[in-house]
Amino acid sequence: MRLVLARVLAFLFAASWIVVPGFGAIDLSVTWDSDWPQVLEAGWGLFFTVLVGVAFAGVAVRPGSSGPPVAQLAVSAFALAVSAVAGSETPLAWVAVLLALETLVVAWLAGSPRRSWTARGVSAPMLALAAVGLVPWIVYALDMWESNRQERPDSDITNGIDHYAVQGALGLALAVLPPLVALRPALTPLVPMCAGISAAYLGLVSLAWQDAAAGFGRAWSVAAIAWGLGLVAVSVVAAVRRSRRAIG
Repeated sequence: MRLVLARVLAFLFAASWIVVPGFGAIDLSVTWDSDWPQVLEAGWGLFFTVLVGVAFAGVAVRPGSSGPPVAQLAVSAFALAVSAVAGSETPLAWVAVLLALETLVVAWLAGSPRRSWTARGVSAPMLALAAVGLVPWIVYALDMWESNRQERPDSDITNGIDHYAVQGALGLALAVLPPLVALRPALTPLVPMCAGISAAYLGLVSLAWQDAAAGFGRAWSVAAIAWGLGLVAVSVVAAVRRSRRAIG
């Protein structure tokens, strides 16, 4: 009964973040629209669709293997909380609290195993990618928080929250998730796949809209795409090797 309830609630939570009131997929849908701040829309959409919505969907599909999605949700809630303080975006604190509470509920119902957090091991390729991305993503997050404190007119507001603050949360999450995966390989493939897709898509949108608010320069856009695809590639290789060991 607990697993059934975990599935139902996780599905409802996923839908709420992806559609309404989270607007994740809705914001992603306008990332190629010239009437919107494309990179900021992509950041909001990626955070609440890929990092949050997909993670809840992972719990709904496989509540018995909820360690990786719960870990991703915990990092996401942490990133939002830090961003609320660093970006002086008080309304975002309530979003962080809500996400944390929802994460605790589904983790308890699903009986989320602690081994995803505690099982030790090091993935050398993931560690290398994590080291390469750590400083750039933190610098990006710091820049987004500073922009949020300036209340820039080129931003967008959703649910009373400035997109720059969420953009900073995305940058922090992308800095934290790969090192966590490098030291906890059990989080593969879900967590690095989500992080990689988010980074690559953000870089692609930034490359396409060079003058967009919160965008990178051309070289950094290409670097974000390459780094994100690197995470995805390492995740796929690790998943294939794990499957072969299981079969063998």
